[in-house]
Amino acid sequence: MKLFLISWTIAAFVWWLIALCLLAQSRRRTPLPASARRAAMTVFKPLPPVRDEPERAALAAAIGSFVGQLAAADEMVIGLDAADAAGWQPSLQAWRAAWPAARLIVVAREVPRQWANPKISWLQVLAPSARGEVWLWSDADVTAPPGFLDGIGGQLAADGGNAVTAPYVIQHIRQAHGVLDALFVNVEFLPGALLLGRLSQQDFAYGAATAFRAETFHARGDWHKLGAALADDHKLGELLQPVTLAKTLVSTFTKPAGWGEAWQHYYRWQKTVRWCRPSGYAALLVLMPAFGWALAGLFGGLKPFYLSGLVAVLGGEIMVAWLACRLVGCRLPPATWMGVLLWPFFRAVTWLLVWVPLPVLWSGRQRAWFAPQQE
Repeated sequence: MKLFLISWTIAAFVWWLIALCLLAQSRRRTPLPASARRAAMTVFKPLPPVRDEPERAALAAAIGSFVGQLAAADEMVIGLDAADAAGWQPSLQAWRAAWPAARLIVVAREVPRQWANPKISWLQVLAPSARGEVWLWSDADVTAPPGFLDGIGGQLAADGGNAVTAPYVIQHIRQAHGVLDALFVNVEFLPGALLLGRLSQQDFAYGAATAFRAETFHARGDWHKLGAALADDHKLGELLQPVTLAKTLVSTFTKPAGWGEAWQHYYRWQKTVRWCRPSGYAALLVLMPAFGWALAGLFGGLKPFYLSGLVAVLGGEIMVAWLACRLVGCRLPPATWMGVLLWPFFRAVTWLLVWVPLPVLWSGRQRAWFAPQQE
């Protein structure tokens, strides 16, 4: 038993070492030169419902990072709820004042609900307005680094694949309960995405930013399949493959209302991965030797060896989380430290709960999903 637990722990921390190396190398990823030729691009930005003005300001700043990169032949198609159009007018005016040459197409109407997936409902409504040869689907809360549009457009032209998708990080935690999202993205998601990109095993896409040719989507896309999928980005990649990983990262932010909503969002992310890749998600048990040490201690009479092993594993995982966030430029304020300390517990409990037939809720719409596909 002792040898098994030690071997299990070594296997887990070999991966964590690889993950930290991948994150360190990701900071040196650079996009193609800005001079790389690319086709005219349409950037899609359906706007989600906002909770308050600070959240609107954060979304406006993120969208502005794309507006400022639009070339003369590019355009951005924005979808917004007509009931909230007045609230977005200052942002629209600010974008037009800062970048008067940018072509912004605004579609203001009642929120479309023809599909279970609200984002796909909006994207289908916006698609007829798009004139670019290349489409870029990107969530509203994503910030693009300088040169991103030229880089991803140039890579799409150079790689020969059907789509290029960008991995993402969370670099700024505005509230303590946002730490769960940051730990999932920076520690659990990003290293695996980077590894799959290196292995050319990228048959799915990420909602942060995915670029593809409009003609490819018209030939291979399926609004019905996308609209019925909780993980529409995963389904998009399946439809358009082969997909390559972008040579640069984008960033997103998180702003849950409290710890309950933060865990709900964390659970939704985990459940989505489990639904999309059940065997791969089950294999994550290899990275949770704390289960073995805890069970051995419980049934072995709480012997010091097992308790010491459990404490060492949990301490090591906390150190990995701190280092991973540091490597991607995410500062962990003191208010988040309790969340970091509890992350190994949250991670293990959530891994168990995702196998229970509990639903997930779509943020903002509060629609329950009991399966990855929903009509």
